[in-house]
Amino acid sequence: MNQILRHDADRLVEGLANDYGLDLIRFISKRVRTVADARDLAQEAYVRLLRMQRKDLIRHPRAYLYRIAANVLHEFELQRKADVAGLARWTEEQQLDGGGYARSDAEDPALRSRLDSVLGELSPKCRAVLILHRRDGMTYEEIGTRIGISPSMVKKYLSQGLRHCRARLAEAR
Repeated sequence: MNQILRHDADRLVEGLANDYGLDLIRFISKRVRTVADARDLAQEAYVRLLRMQRKDLIRHPRAYLYRIAANVLHEFELQRKADVAGLARWTEEQQLDGGGYARSDAEDPALRSRLDSVLGELSPKCRAVLILHRRDGMTYEEIGTRIGISPSMVKKYLSQGLRHCRARLAEAR
């Protein structure tokens, strides 16, 4: 009996994805920088809906899906802002180590905006790796476990992210 309910619930999510998938991605795309981010966030909304135990209690599935997507967007925006703050702290640390920016530069709203923009250009995984390593001080293994990739991929994403950030911030000087 439980298996039957789960199968019906999975069909509900599949039906929502088929009927409203493109609309949901458009809804999210208006609020994020890239279509790739919009697709990732839409997928997260579907995953959260799939994880729900009692889908049979949902009266308006489409509205509920959009509410989940709005919550995912809100969390994404909070994380993005935390990422910018972390990169600003990292920039300050780089200056102390001879990296090129002064403390007052990192506190400058224009630089913070630039950092936000540069981070927004990275893929979600690359951005997460960069922030988890630089801001949170996590090891490659810890990051890999947390976001579900190998330590060697963590190293590649970190290298790619740092290279991109350095190049884009150097252009701003």
